[in-house]
Parts: sequence; C-alpha cells; structure tokens
Amino acid sequence: MGKLAAPQHLCASLTDCFRQGGLAGVLRFDDPLAWQAVWDALPFQAVNRSTPMLDYQHAYLRSGGKEVADMSMTLLNDGKPCAIWPLTLSFGEHGKMCVSSYGGPVMPPEFAAGTPPRTVKKLTALALSLLEGFHGTVTRGDLHSEEFVVPDGGAVGLSDWHQRCMLGGAGVTLKHDLYVDLSLPLDRIRASFRKSYRSLITAGLKVWAVSVVEQGYVQAATWDEFRTLHRLSAGRNTRSDASWTLQYQMLLDGGAFLVCLRDASPERRLVGAGFFQTTRDEGLYAVAAYDRSLFELPLGHVVQQRAIEEMKKRGLRWYRIGERYYPSNLPAPTSKELAISLFKQGFATHLAPRYVFHIPTRRAG
Repeated sequence: MGKLAAPQHLCASLTDCFRQGGLAGVLRFDDPLAWQAVWDALPFQAVNRSTPMLDYQHAYLRSGGKEVADMSMTLLNDGKPCAIWPLTLSFGEHGKMCVSSYGGPVMPPEFAAGTPPRTVKKLTALALSLLEGFHGTVTRGDLHSEEFVVPDGGAVGLSDWHQRCMLGGAGVTLKHDLYVDLSLPLDRIRASFRKSYRSLITAGLKVWAVSVVEQGYVQAATWDEFRTLHRLSAGRNTRSDASWTLQYQMLLDGGAFLVCLRDASPERRLVGAGFFQTTRDEGLYAVAAYDRSLFELPLGHVVQQRAIEEMKKRGLRWYRIGERYYPSNLPAPTSKELAISLFKQGFATHLAPRYVFHIPTRRAG
C-alpha cells in the first residue's frame, strides 16, 4: 500500500463500495500483472491510460500539494481481467473526498478486445451506478466524466458509457482534440500542413541541427539541458523533481522520445525541444521548451515534423497533438491557449470530439 499518499481507511471505502455492489476488481498497484494483461489486449492503447502516464500524473498532483491515492482498478469477469479503469481519490479538509481520473473527469473503463458486448454492457452499467452512489456519499458537487473518441476507434454510434450517462440525467459539453493520421504516407501528411508552415519547416531545417533522443541514446546531461531550458522559458520551476524523473524514466524505457534543436554555435546550444510520450498505437505531445529570444524563428514547426517522422517510424497509428480550444468553450480559454491550439491545428489531419458529462449527484438514502 506504499503507493497511497492518503488515509488508507478512506481509500478502502471506495473498494468496499464496489465489492459490496458486486463489481469485482483489483487495484492496479496490488496486481500490476492483471492490469498489464488487459493493457496488452486493448484494441487501442491510449497514452492517457498507460502506466507511465498514471504514475506521472499522480506524482504531478502530489508535487502541487494535493493528497491523492491512485485507486485505478482492473475489472474482472468470472475471475478474469477484462477492463482497466483509471481512478483517483483526492482528499481535502475533514476527510472530504473527490473521485477523478488523476485530477480530471473520470474516464470510463476500457475493455480488452474480444470482451463480449453483453459483458461490456453489464459491467459498464454496474461501474457507473456504483461510482455515482459512492460520489454522492463523499461530495456535494456533480460527478464529471470524460470520454475521448479516437477518430477511427471502430465504434458505431455512442458507447455504452455515453448512453448510461445520458440515461442518468447527465448534461454533456463538447471538447475537441487534434490528431494526425499516421497511417497516411508522409508526403500526404506534410501536404496537409498549413501552407505557411511548409516553408518555415524548410527554413528551420537549414538553421537547426535536429536530433531525436530515444531509448539506447539517452544521456542525463541532455535531459538536464531540457529541464534547464524549460525552467528558463517558464521563468520558474513549474513542477517537482519526481515528475521530471518519471518522464526521464519513460525515455529510458522506450515509452517516449525527445526531439532536440541545436544552434550552430561551437557549444551546439539547445534552443528548443519537445517531449513526446508513446504507446503501441498513439503518440502524445506532452511538453516542450524553446528559447524565448528566438520565437520569431521556426522552432516548434521543425520539432513537430520531426516528431511525426519518428512516430511513423515506430509504426504508431495516431498522434494526439492536443486540444483545440474555441472562444465559446467554458470556462473561456485564454488568448494564449487559443493561439497555441491554432498553431497545433496547422499540423492536424483530424479533429475529434471529446465528451464531458456532468452527472447530477445521487444522494445516498
């Protein structure tokens, strides 16, 4: 139970609620092999459900002073692992709890390929019902859930989770995610870039020395350069050493790569870099840092193209660049968020929906 940074008796209340309600499961950190078995059998391995991402996000929350427990579960059917469910408990004053998926809206369980539709339907209904009941005993606010939609995820119509949320009286808002279809030939992907980007990339490739740092070629000194550049760009340290160490471990383990840009000086100074997490199927734009004095030059453009090339080489299916913000979003995005998402859209081939459900609290008793 060393993974818990919160009162154990309060954590047990969630597992007791599920067990008494008939939902069979084991916590991820109690049986990592069961979680891994389902992970290996998923039809699509999204970065946001990967073990390195879960570990990183919980470390990030703790670095911000939050008291959280990773309660992610492997659901069982007839004693066999069939689904993974990222869950987090956050603890406030007087034992007040909040349930989430590492601080954000709760993601639905993801089922292994080949799970019978009847089983998916049954466990989805049970999981959501028990989650609503538990949430109603520990907090006053509505329960929030979030469902990503991979552009070619193979689903026809709405998922069981979506339908159950709506049947329970949920309201729904829409977010948008930017993707690159990595199954396309590289020349077609490049042709889909915003026209102005193509000349900028060509110019940038003449100015910067571009390299990819990946498993087998990782040097601690390069990672330290990236951390320093990030601190200088942000003007401060934005997160804990533990979270940086976890991302460095992703590089060592082959679950991430770093695209570096260096200038032509004798020191070959690092002027920009982007860190990208990967699974068998998906790449994710995680964090980047650039020399702020060089913003008028093509830095991020070159990093994005080189990252796409690397993901193609790894045989990934989709690259999720990030969210596309719109002025009508609630809460209203900042001008910086709008500008960054507009920049990202210049590389995307697809725009996919993400559903956020607002489920009214169901009071116990």
